[in-house]
Amino acid sequence: MGIFPYPKNDIIRSMETKVLTSVLSVACIFMIYGLIVLLMIGPFHIFNFFYLLAGTGLFLVCIFWKRIRQTFSKRLLSFLLSLFALSCAFFLFTEARILSCALTPYEKDAAYVIVLGSQIKEDGPSKDYQARLDSAYDYLMENEKSLVICTGAKGTYEPVSEAKGGKDYLMKRGIEGSRILTEEGSYDTFQNLGNAKALIGDVGKRKMLLVSADYHLYRAKYLAKKLGYKDVSVKGGHGLWILLPQYYTREFFALCREYLFR
Repeated sequence: MGIFPYPKNDIIRSMETKVLTSVLSVACIFMIYGLIVLLMIGPFHIFNFFYLLAGTGLFLVCIFWKRIRQTFSKRLLSFLLSLFALSCAFFLFTEARILSCALTPYEKDAAYVIVLGSQIKEDGPSKDYQARLDSAYDYLMENEKSLVICTGAKGTYEPVSEAKGGKDYLMKRGIEGSRILTEEGSYDTFQNLGNAKALIGDVGKRKMLLVSADYHLYRAKYLAKKLGYKDVSVKGGHGLWILLPQYYTREFFALCREYLFR
């Protein structure tokens, strides 16, 4: 027996049972959260199904684990589990960087405040976009010499462009129209920043502030640096807390796409 009070096989079996129970619990949490996401923001984006599908996948792995273990070799299973563990570690490392950027203090007296657009509805900016615009409004009130650029084209189901909707919202809150520029030709973050750069001119010598949702700031700053922005700080707008896991997870995959293809 050695130092083990019972056979080693029993220890492994006990550990395996505990791990499977934990993974099954996570799977159930994922599926419940996935349903909440779909109820709150609908099935209009494929990633809105992520947590529901991930939870279902983990649930099925747990249910059929004995059959999986019997079907595949130990070497292949060890490789797949190691790959999964490394992927989780990379995910957590990346999320830590995204969160760290969101918590970084912003600088005052920026020459331009660039608000990255989001959805416009019939009754005005979505909750996410409104949070960004409110964050920009607070900054503009504190820094009266700063100008603001609202960005974003008109989407298929939007009544006006995101840039115009953002400008209208800020003007209703009391920001003078002469301080607001609009960029209405962009459909993603890279285009937002590229077109804003064309409006500004030399972005390498001016202090800039990027305003977006908290989870989006790291990627926005990364893309700004690639476009030649030098002195850039970021300021976040706080959306619905219940949707933050969904948005932060989606941001991980969006950032991986930028690393690979931009």
